[in-house]
Amino acid sequence: MYRFMFTAAALIAVAALTGCNEHAVPGFNSSELKPGGKATVKRLDKRTFIQPGNHIESMDKLAFWSGLTFFKDPWVISPSSTDDRDGLGPLFNTRSCVTCHSKGGRGRAEQEGSIKGSGLLVRLGSTSGTLPMVDPIYGGQVQVRAIDYRHSAMKQPVKPEAKLSLTYQYINGKFDDGETYQLRKPLIKLSDLAYGPLAQGIGISPRFGPNIYGMGLLDAIKEHDLLAQEDIEDSNGDGISAKYNRVVAASSKKMAVGRFGFKAKHPTLEQQVAAAFVTDIGITNPMFNDEICTGHQAGCLQAAALGAPTQQLEINQKLFDLTMSFSLHIGVPPTRQLQTQQVQTGRKLFYQGGCHQCHRPSYVTDTNYPEQSLAGLTIWPYTDLALHDMGEGLADGVHEYSATGREWRTPPLWGIGMQQRIQGKQQFLHDGRARTISEAILWHGGEATASQQHFKALSKAEREALIAFVRAI
Repeated sequence: MYRFMFTAAALIAVAALTGCNEHAVPGFNSSELKPGGKATVKRLDKRTFIQPGNHIESMDKLAFWSGLTFFKDPWVISPSSTDDRDGLGPLFNTRSCVTCHSKGGRGRAEQEGSIKGSGLLVRLGSTSGTLPMVDPIYGGQVQVRAIDYRHSAMKQPVKPEAKLSLTYQYINGKFDDGETYQLRKPLIKLSDLAYGPLAQGIGISPRFGPNIYGMGLLDAIKEHDLLAQEDIEDSNGDGISAKYNRVVAASSKKMAVGRFGFKAKHPTLEQQVAAAFVTDIGITNPMFNDEICTGHQAGCLQAAALGAPTQQLEINQKLFDLTMSFSLHIGVPPTRQLQTQQVQTGRKLFYQGGCHQCHRPSYVTDTNYPEQSLAGLTIWPYTDLALHDMGEGLADGVHEYSATGREWRTPPLWGIGMQQRIQGKQQFLHDGRARTISEAILWHGGEATASQQHFKALSKAEREALIAFVRAI
């Protein structure tokens, strides 16, 4: 049923040890050295995550690098002489994708104080799971910027929706061996709401731009292999209740299994990219062809009509397809020193601590995936792409489809150990609160409490080994 690179029996075998369940450790497989299979990058680049996988043919590389330009170049206000790059806004968070995904990784680290939408943005949603699911005035995301559009027919300017400010709450703790640690929790405040207060029952959820490499491979995992892991009622009694979000597919308007986004809001990479274009930059596209202005934002609606009188899409199908070629084929970094003694010790601890129950190590991508260069590959992303209750400490209280305010999609782990080297900083979890991998583990609660407690109980050398493994994959 599962396409693991090791037997299912090896994964679920448990033995009593110091009062806890300890999981069997599978033998090392040489395919682990190339997490993306053929789509692993040929050479590790210490300057950027943005490289095509080694699977891509020469002719396709032209489309890849052409698509990159739509990822990194800034968009401008319409109308302009640059037809392929105009259409910004009227409301937006950033002018380019690269702002939120610096060098193909995560966004720019935010300091305390006033922030103006870069790597960090704020989603809006129901705190109860009942209607309205998004704010009737502001929609599903706060837009902190607006175009300065000047036209004789404009009756009122376009106003940014709000200002954001960030502070941190610091929380002190101790490992079982007495070593101290400190966690930080971001506190986001909205002010100067330009169109009135948020509706009752609407909460805010800060989100920090994720890594984008290997996304095509995640898109290529067979849905059947994901759903085989679903265990909402924890029928096997292992304490893990994997659940897949059921969301609306924009292309068919039918319900589908979500796999992209921090709460798995989007079922395909195509929809994830299209949604980011329209919600983050204000660029209408073949999948989302309406501006994000609501009926309460007259200046936004008027600027949209005056700026694009022909009602053409701001990125057409041809250019969107180039962007998709780029998004599909960003390669995965190869592992680093995975076979050293310390890292292999950490690998053992990773499995013994049950981390693999949510961070599922391996898949074989769908042999019938339309992009055949990504089909039938053995990959090691370390995610089940499912929702899990992560406890009150990480809860945002916001629902997205069937995802509750305590549930988050398991993020892939491949390549995260390269963040500091490539980007000059590292931040983990959905809102970037964790400054180290250790902090990220310590924030785990809910279904992951047993794994977090296992980590806290390790010796310092063992903790360092487990972190070394995560950094190596």
